[in-house]
Amino acid sequence: MTRSDRSGSSGPSDPSDPSDPSDPSDPSDPSDPSDPSDPSSPFGTIRSPTRAGIAVLLVDDDETWARTQRRTLERAHDTISVTTAHGLVDARGALLAEPPDCIVCDYQLGDGTGLELLAEVREVRPEVPFVIVTGQGDERVASDAIGERVTDYVRKADVARRPTLLAQRIDALVATDRAERAVRRERRSKEALLGMLTAGSTRREFTRRICASLVDEDGYAHAWIGVPGEEGALTPLAAAGATDYLDATLDHETERLPADEPAARAFADARPVTVASIAADQPAEDGPRDAPAPASSDWRAAARRAGFASAAAVPIGHDGIRYGAIAVYAAADAVPDHDHELLDAYATTVGYALKTATWRETLLSSHDRRVEIALDDASAPLVALSSALPRTATVTATTVVPRNDAEALYLATVAGASVADLRAAVAAAPAVLSVDVYGADDPIRCGLVVTTPVPEAVAVEAGGRFERTAVEGGRARLSLVTSPSGSVGGLTDAVGNAFDGVSVTTVRSDHGDEPAARTDPTASLTDRQRQVLEVALEAGYFERPRTTNTGELAASLDVSRATVTQHLRAAERKVFTRLLRDSAG
Repeated sequence: MTRSDRSGSSGPSDPSDPSDPSDPSDPSDPSDPSDPSDPSSPFGTIRSPTRAGIAVLLVDDDETWARTQRRTLERAHDTISVTTAHGLVDARGALLAEPPDCIVCDYQLGDGTGLELLAEVREVRPEVPFVIVTGQGDERVASDAIGERVTDYVRKADVARRPTLLAQRIDALVATDRAERAVRRERRSKEALLGMLTAGSTRREFTRRICASLVDEDGYAHAWIGVPGEEGALTPLAAAGATDYLDATLDHETERLPADEPAARAFADARPVTVASIAADQPAEDGPRDAPAPASSDWRAAARRAGFASAAAVPIGHDGIRYGAIAVYAAADAVPDHDHELLDAYATTVGYALKTATWRETLLSSHDRRVEIALDDASAPLVALSSALPRTATVTATTVVPRNDAEALYLATVAGASVADLRAAVAAAPAVLSVDVYGADDPIRCGLVVTTPVPEAVAVEAGGRFERTAVEGGRARLSLVTSPSGSVGGLTDAVGNAFDGVSVTTVRSDHGDEPAARTDPTASLTDRQRQVLEVALEAGYFERPRTTNTGELAASLDVSRATVTQHLRAAERKVFTRLLRDSAG
């Protein structure tokens, strides 16, 4: 057996590549009765091609003809890589060693026939392209080959007259096989999605099933869905696969992701994001789906440690409301284009499901509704100020006081900037008239006198109650509350009529004053924080003397010691804060 060593030719795809657009068929699929992972299979898994390479097994007992055709194929098609075998036994060994994307086999072999090999291959993978080549060219051979479900049939005489004929046939057959596999895979995914949507499960159960399907059925190494948390930042709701990545990436004190993490970018920018190569210094751009990324952060190191090579994320939304983001991470470079379409379909369905759950809770609730409105209109004073500050700076306002018909006063904090930066930004923002610095520490406490109108006042006039505005990178997020009888649409329409670039990002019922919320000090814990706290309690971490330590807790949870410590500190802070507030109330 001879393996081509021509430089520059593409080798066969990795069978474990979850980004392979022609993922092995589901053995439960009636159109594909075989199980390619069956250890009893004599040929292992015969995989389908990657987008860049086609691995061909050429079987012929005429070594000279085989060698000549190998060179002809690789010269005619720069994505074809050829392995040759010279008999039936030799071919079986080649299939076990390196399963190809297409098999080209002579009819007459020294120790058998091509039809024998075809019958054996069809038992384990009926869909792999198989081409019979013969010098006889009679109708009997063609009839027998068709009976064994041969993919194509060519004569050596035709190949001799047209040297590129065989390469063209292989290319067309592999492309068709890939497309058919992609269609089957998309059909299975959408059927599973429909089943999950109609199962009537809770929001958390539904999103967990989505993530599990992306990992188990679509072959991704990791998938997760995030929704806005208390501070408006993306917070994990459900995950599957290599979830240690989230533990390593999430700041457990602030529960925030790095701003350039794919899911965080997709949610913040309201557009799909693709990182074709995580190992690169900067993300490889993928046309309009990518926006220029900020400087690389620690999420890349965590992703590489988890074995991820590429990632893609899509914002989740419905009817103009963003509910979060869905992200997938693959073990191979470049998530296939058709996977982006599938991810968009998942995001649309999840958005519909989350909207349905959210509005059902809101309509049935007698409590106030919380609304978050985003806007990026530079005529809004705080947006103009943020645009003039360093990109990492955050402006937060919790009080807006009308001074007169033309001016208003914001009581605000500015984090991630110096006083000099703030004064320079005020000078560059015409809508900000003056600044008084009350405290120069980070964050800076200040009063900002601005011109009107301001979006917060517009929202209050429309019946909303203002809670806070957070502005970062020239984009503001207003947190408002409206009564059960108030109109969310009227509130957003009023702000949208006064300012451009307005979108609703969150609508949810406010259950903050329910007795359960007041008396349960663990209500604000994330699932992971609750798990760590429960394990620590049960393991005697809080006993005196302690019967376990953080190292042992980390070992039992299969996470790092630093991760356990972060979760415990965050959980303790939340529990104590809730207890003290409730006791004071």
